[in-house]
Amino acid sequence: MISFSKIFFLLYLIPLTVFAQTGLNSDDPPLLNKRIVLTAAFEEIGYFPYSYEENGEIKGFTIDILNYFEAHSNYDFEFIIIPWARALHLVAQGEVDLILTFFKNAKREKTYHFIEPSYGFEVNQLFTLVDKKLEFNGQLQQLTPYSIGTKRAYSYGERFDQTGYLTKLPALSEKVLLKLLLNKRVDVVISNPFIFKKLAKELQVTDKIKAIEPVVDITPVYLGLTKARADAKEIKQTLGKLTKKLKASAYYQELLEKYQLNFK
Repeated sequence: MISFSKIFFLLYLIPLTVFAQTGLNSDDPPLLNKRIVLTAAFEEIGYFPYSYEENGEIKGFTIDILNYFEAHSNYDFEFIIIPWARALHLVAQGEVDLILTFFKNAKREKTYHFIEPSYGFEVNQLFTLVDKKLEFNGQLQQLTPYSIGTKRAYSYGERFDQTGYLTKLPALSEKVLLKLLLNKRVDVVISNPFIFKKLAKELQVTDKIKAIEPVVDITPVYLGLTKARADAKEIKQTLGKLTKKLKASAYYQELLEKYQLNFK
Protein backbone atom coordinates (compact mmCIF):
# COMPACT_ATOMS: atom_id res chain seq x y z
CA MET A 1 0.00 0.00 0.00
CA ILE A 2 1.32 3.46 -0.95
CA SER A 3 1.98 5.79 1.95
CA PHE A 4 0.49 9.00 0.61
CA SER A 5 2.06 11.15 3.30
CA LYS A 6 5.50 10.22 2.00
CA ILE A 7 4.80 11.19 -1.62
CA PHE A 8 5.81 14.77 -2.35
CA PHE A 9 3.90 16.52 -5.18
CA LEU A 10 1.39 13.65 -5.36
CA LEU A 11 -1.85 15.01 -6.78
CA TYR A 12 -4.28 12.12 -7.11
CA LEU A 13 -4.83 8.52 -8.10
CA ILE A 14 -6.59 7.62 -11.32
CA PRO A 15 -7.93 4.07 -11.61
CA LEU A 16 -7.41 2.52 -15.02
CA THR A 17 -10.49 0.93 -16.51
CA VAL A 18 -10.70 -0.89 -19.78
CA PHE A 19 -11.73 1.88 -22.18
CA ALA A 20 -10.52 0.30 -25.41
CA GLN A 21 -10.93 -3.00 -27.16
CA THR A 22 -8.19 -5.21 -25.73
CA GLY A 23 -8.52 -8.29 -27.86
CA LEU A 24 -9.92 -10.34 -24.94
CA ASN A 25 -11.76 -13.25 -26.51
CA SER A 26 -15.12 -14.37 -25.19
CA ASP A 27 -13.73 -17.86 -24.63
CA ASP A 28 -10.89 -16.64 -22.42
CA PRO A 29 -11.21 -18.05 -18.87
CA PRO A 30 -12.66 -15.63 -16.31
CA LEU A 31 -10.17 -13.97 -14.01
CA LEU A 32 -11.19 -15.44 -10.66
CA ASN A 33 -8.04 -14.69 -8.72
CA LYS A 34 -7.93 -11.75 -6.37
CA ARG A 35 -7.10 -8.55 -8.21
CA ILE A 36 -3.72 -6.99 -7.43
CA VAL A 37 -3.36 -3.23 -7.80
CA LEU A 38 -0.13 -1.90 -9.30
CA THR A 39 0.55 1.83 -9.16
CA ALA A 40 2.06 3.53 -12.21
CA ALA A 41 3.74 6.94 -12.29
CA PHE A 42 2.10 9.36 -14.70
CA GLU A 43 3.11 12.95 -15.41
CA GLU A 44 0.34 15.51 -15.17
CA ILE A 45 1.05 16.81 -18.67
CA GLY A 46 1.16 13.27 -20.02
CA TYR A 47 3.45 11.90 -22.70
CA PHE A 48 1.70 12.03 -26.06
CA PRO A 49 0.90 9.66 -27.77
CA TYR A 50 1.93 7.08 -25.17
CA SER A 51 -0.06 8.39 -22.20
CA TYR A 52 -2.08 11.59 -21.99
CA GLU A 53 -5.32 13.01 -20.66
CA GLU A 54 -8.08 14.13 -23.00
CA ASN A 55 -11.48 15.37 -21.84
CA GLY A 56 -10.90 13.85 -18.41
CA GLU A 57 -9.99 10.44 -19.84
CA ILE A 58 -6.57 8.79 -19.79
CA LYS A 59 -5.63 7.61 -23.27
CA GLY A 60 -2.63 6.53 -25.30
CA PHE A 61 -0.57 3.66 -26.63
CA THR A 62 0.86 2.68 -23.24
CA ILE A 63 -2.60 2.94 -21.69
CA ASP A 64 -4.00 0.51 -24.24
CA ILE A 65 -1.12 -1.84 -23.41
CA LEU A 66 -2.06 -1.69 -19.72
CA ASN A 67 -5.72 -2.22 -20.62
CA TYR A 68 -4.67 -5.41 -22.38
CA PHE A 69 -2.71 -6.54 -19.31
CA GLU A 70 -5.73 -5.90 -17.07
CA ALA A 71 -8.00 -7.93 -19.34
CA HIS A 72 -5.61 -10.90 -19.44
CA SER A 73 -4.34 -11.00 -15.86
CA ASN A 74 -5.34 -10.34 -12.25
CA TYR A 75 -3.51 -7.00 -12.20
CA ASP A 76 -5.25 -3.63 -12.05
CA PHE A 77 -3.41 -0.34 -12.58
CA GLU A 78 -3.79 3.02 -10.88
CA PHE A 79 -1.95 6.18 -11.86
CA ILE A 80 -0.04 8.39 -9.50
CA ILE A 81 0.31 11.89 -10.93
CA ILE A 82 3.86 13.01 -10.21
CA PRO A 83 6.84 14.77 -11.86
CA TRP A 84 9.24 12.55 -13.79
CA ALA A 85 12.32 12.95 -11.58
CA ARG A 86 10.26 12.25 -8.46
CA ALA A 87 8.71 9.20 -10.13
CA LEU A 88 12.17 7.74 -10.76
CA HIS A 89 12.98 8.05 -7.07
CA LEU A 90 9.70 6.61 -5.79
CA VAL A 91 9.78 3.60 -8.11
CA ALA A 92 13.37 2.94 -7.08
CA GLN A 93 12.27 3.07 -3.42
CA GLY A 94 9.25 0.84 -4.00
CA GLU A 95 6.64 3.45 -3.08
CA VAL A 96 5.34 3.35 -6.66
CA ASP A 97 5.40 0.14 -8.69
CA LEU A 98 5.80 1.10 -12.33
CA ILE A 99 7.16 3.88 -14.50
CA LEU A 100 5.91 4.20 -18.07
CA THR A 101 7.66 4.72 -21.41
CA PHE A 102 11.08 3.93 -19.98
CA PHE A 103 14.41 3.68 -21.83
CA LYS A 104 16.78 0.92 -20.73
CA ASN A 105 20.46 1.44 -19.99
CA ALA A 106 23.08 -0.29 -17.86
CA LYS A 107 22.77 2.21 -15.02
CA ARG A 108 19.00 1.89 -14.77
CA GLU A 109 19.13 -1.90 -14.89
CA LYS A 110 20.88 -1.82 -11.52
CA THR A 111 17.88 -0.08 -9.97
CA TYR A 112 14.79 -1.20 -11.89
CA HIS A 113 13.39 -4.34 -13.48
CA PHE A 114 12.51 -3.92 -17.15
CA ILE A 115 9.51 -5.78 -18.53
CA GLU A 116 10.91 -7.74 -21.46
CA PRO A 117 10.48 -7.49 -24.37
CA SER A 118 10.02 -3.78 -25.06
CA TYR A 119 6.44 -2.88 -25.88
CA GLY A 120 7.25 -0.27 -28.52
CA PHE A 121 9.66 2.33 -29.82
CA GLU A 122 10.11 6.06 -29.41
CA VAL A 123 11.69 8.63 -31.69
CA ASN A 124 13.83 11.47 -30.39
CA GLN A 125 14.54 14.37 -32.70
CA LEU A 126 16.33 17.71 -32.66
CA PHE A 127 14.46 21.02 -33.00
CA THR A 128 15.74 24.54 -33.53
CA LEU A 129 14.45 27.92 -34.67
CA VAL A 130 13.53 28.30 -38.34
CA ASP A 131 16.23 30.91 -38.94
CA LYS A 132 18.97 28.82 -37.30
CA LYS A 133 21.48 27.20 -39.66
CA LEU A 134 22.52 23.84 -38.28
CA GLU A 135 24.22 21.03 -40.19
CA PHE A 136 23.38 17.54 -38.96
CA ASN A 137 23.72 14.24 -40.79
CA GLY A 138 23.29 12.00 -37.77
CA GLN A 139 26.79 12.39 -36.33
CA LEU A 140 26.40 13.70 -32.78
CA GLN A 141 29.87 15.27 -32.87
CA GLN A 142 28.38 17.91 -35.18
CA LEU A 143 26.40 19.24 -32.21
CA THR A 144 29.51 20.15 -30.22
CA PRO A 145 29.27 23.93 -30.92
CA TYR A 146 25.67 24.16 -29.71
CA SER A 147 23.82 24.25 -26.39
CA ILE A 148 21.21 21.48 -26.27
CA GLY A 149 18.10 21.61 -24.12
CA THR A 150 17.19 18.27 -22.52
CA LYS A 151 14.62 17.09 -20.02
CA ARG A 152 16.02 16.62 -16.52
CA ALA A 153 16.65 13.01 -15.41
CA TYR A 154 15.56 11.77 -18.83
CA SER A 155 17.25 9.28 -21.14
CA TYR A 156 17.44 9.73 -24.90
CA GLY A 157 19.09 6.39 -25.56
CA GLU A 158 22.61 5.31 -24.68
CA ARG A 159 24.22 6.84 -27.76
CA PHE A 160 23.09 10.36 -26.87
CA ASP A 161 23.32 9.87 -23.10
CA GLN A 162 27.00 8.93 -23.33
CA THR A 163 28.02 12.06 -25.24
CA GLY A 164 29.77 13.81 -22.36
CA TYR A 165 31.38 16.20 -24.83
CA LEU A 166 28.05 17.91 -25.64
CA THR A 167 26.72 20.96 -23.79
CA LYS A 168 23.39 19.83 -22.34
CA LEU A 169 21.13 22.17 -20.38
CA PRO A 170 18.43 20.28 -18.42
CA ALA A 171 14.90 21.61 -17.95
CA LEU A 172 11.88 20.36 -16.02
CA SER A 173 9.59 19.69 -18.98
CA GLU A 174 9.17 19.85 -22.74
CA LYS A 175 7.13 23.02 -22.27
CA VAL A 176 10.08 24.68 -20.57
CA LEU A 177 12.36 23.39 -23.34
CA LEU A 178 10.17 25.02 -25.97
CA LYS A 179 10.23 28.34 -24.12
CA LEU A 180 14.02 28.16 -23.77
CA LEU A 181 14.33 27.60 -27.49
CA LEU A 182 11.96 30.42 -28.40
CA ASN A 183 13.85 32.79 -26.08
CA LYS A 184 17.18 31.68 -27.59
CA ARG A 185 18.45 30.38 -24.27
CA VAL A 186 19.47 27.18 -26.05
CA ASP A 187 20.44 26.57 -29.66
CA VAL A 188 18.63 23.30 -30.07
CA VAL A 189 16.46 20.91 -28.06
CA ILE A 190 15.96 17.16 -28.22
CA SER A 191 12.47 15.78 -27.71
CA ASN A 192 9.84 13.30 -28.77
CA PRO A 193 8.50 14.95 -31.97
CA PHE A 194 4.89 14.00 -31.18
CA ILE A 195 5.05 15.92 -27.90
CA PHE A 196 7.11 18.85 -29.12
CA LYS A 197 5.02 19.50 -32.21
CA LYS A 198 1.83 19.21 -30.17
CA LEU A 199 3.11 21.80 -27.68
CA ALA A 200 4.18 24.13 -30.48
CA LYS A 201 0.71 23.87 -32.01
CA GLU A 202 -0.99 24.59 -28.67
CA LEU A 203 1.20 27.68 -28.19
CA GLN A 204 0.73 28.70 -31.84
CA VAL A 205 4.46 28.80 -32.57
CA THR A 206 4.76 26.04 -35.18
CA ASP A 207 5.99 28.63 -37.69
CA LYS A 208 8.93 29.50 -35.43
CA ILE A 209 10.53 26.09 -35.02
CA LYS A 210 11.75 23.36 -37.33
CA ALA A 211 12.55 19.69 -36.95
CA ILE A 212 16.03 18.53 -37.96
CA GLU A 213 16.54 15.42 -40.05
CA PRO A 214 17.64 12.70 -39.55
CA VAL A 215 16.21 11.79 -36.15
CA VAL A 216 18.71 11.20 -33.34
CA ASP A 217 17.49 7.72 -32.49
CA ILE A 218 14.61 5.26 -32.48
CA THR A 219 14.78 3.62 -29.07
CA PRO A 220 12.88 0.69 -27.49
CA VAL A 221 10.57 1.66 -24.63
CA TYR A 222 9.73 -0.51 -21.63
CA LEU A 223 7.72 -0.56 -18.45
CA GLY A 224 10.09 -0.04 -15.54
CA LEU A 225 9.24 -2.04 -12.40
CA THR A 226 10.41 -1.53 -8.84
CA LYS A 227 12.74 -4.18 -7.44
CA ALA A 228 11.48 -3.48 -3.92
CA ARG A 229 8.28 -5.56 -4.13
CA ALA A 230 8.50 -9.11 -2.81
CA ASP A 231 6.57 -10.31 -5.88
CA ALA A 232 8.52 -8.17 -8.37
CA LYS A 233 9.98 -11.13 -10.26
CA GLU A 234 6.54 -12.72 -10.58
CA ILE A 235 5.10 -9.47 -11.94
CA LYS A 236 8.00 -9.13 -14.36
CA GLN A 237 7.50 -12.68 -15.64
CA THR A 238 3.72 -12.35 -16.03
CA LEU A 239 3.79 -8.99 -17.80
CA GLY A 240 6.67 -10.16 -19.98
CA LYS A 241 4.65 -13.16 -21.19
CA LEU A 242 1.65 -10.92 -21.86
CA THR A 243 3.84 -8.48 -23.81
CA LYS A 244 5.05 -11.30 -26.05
CA LYS A 245 1.49 -12.50 -26.58
CA LEU A 246 0.28 -9.00 -27.39
CA LYS A 247 3.10 -8.25 -29.84
CA ALA A 248 2.29 -11.43 -31.77
CA SER A 249 -1.35 -10.38 -32.19
CA ALA A 250 -3.18 -8.44 -34.90
CA TYR A 251 -4.44 -6.11 -32.15
CA TYR A 252 -0.88 -4.92 -31.51
CA GLN A 253 -0.47 -3.96 -35.16
CA GLU A 254 -3.74 -2.05 -34.92
CA LEU A 255 -2.35 -0.09 -31.97
CA LEU A 256 0.85 0.77 -33.84
CA GLU A 257 -1.16 2.10 -36.76
CA LYS A 258 -3.62 3.93 -34.50
CA TYR A 259 -0.85 5.90 -32.77
CA GLN A 260 1.48 6.14 -35.80
CA LEU A 261 4.21 4.28 -33.95
CA ASN A 262 5.02 1.63 -36.54
CA PHE A 263 8.67 2.68 -36.93
CA LYS A 264 10.13 -0.79 -37.63
